[in-house]
Amino acid sequence: MKHIMRDPNRIKRILTLLQKIWEHQADVRFNQLISNLQSLYSQENNSFGRRVVYTKNFIDLEKTSYLDFFYLEDDKWEEFLTSYWSSIEQELMLRREEINVDKIEEVIRLFIEAGIESEQITIPFKENLKAFFVQESRWLTVEAIVNLLRNFSQNERIELFEKVKRYSDM
Repeated sequence: MKHIMRDPNRIKRILTLLQKIWEHQADVRFNQLISNLQSLYSQENNSFGRRVVYTKNFIDLEKTSYLDFFYLEDDKWEEFLTSYWSSIEQELMLRREEINVDKIEEVIRLFIEAGIESEQITIPFKENLKAFFVQESRWLTVEAIVNLLRNFSQNERIELFEKVKRYSDM
């Protein structure tokens, strides 16, 4: 029996993909992330790794299942992660397209109405604002975010301005 040497470079590639995916879903715990990804992989690949077991509960048998990825080859996992990351990137690109100059200018006007000096609205701030919109549009549409800002109090707008100003540091 011949031993197959696995590509050692796969480790960094797979970990980089996991890092990107996890950073995109930063509120998820690591094992939760892995469990979710394995479940998705199984769903997309004919229930790969799904093991059905029966447990005896007094006289009844209860059917349950779990995922076992012990035999999944790294190249298949990497291919799945690459595809999954590509779908995230496409989603981010679509979100960026929703963020037009009019929306940015309206939010800037709302900040200025709240008392922010126009000199504080720098190019880096505008870039942070776009990044903020991309991130937050996971939960709400760009239009919904702008509508929320319209209803913010002066203090809430100032707080948000400060958050966006520091956004690149986050």
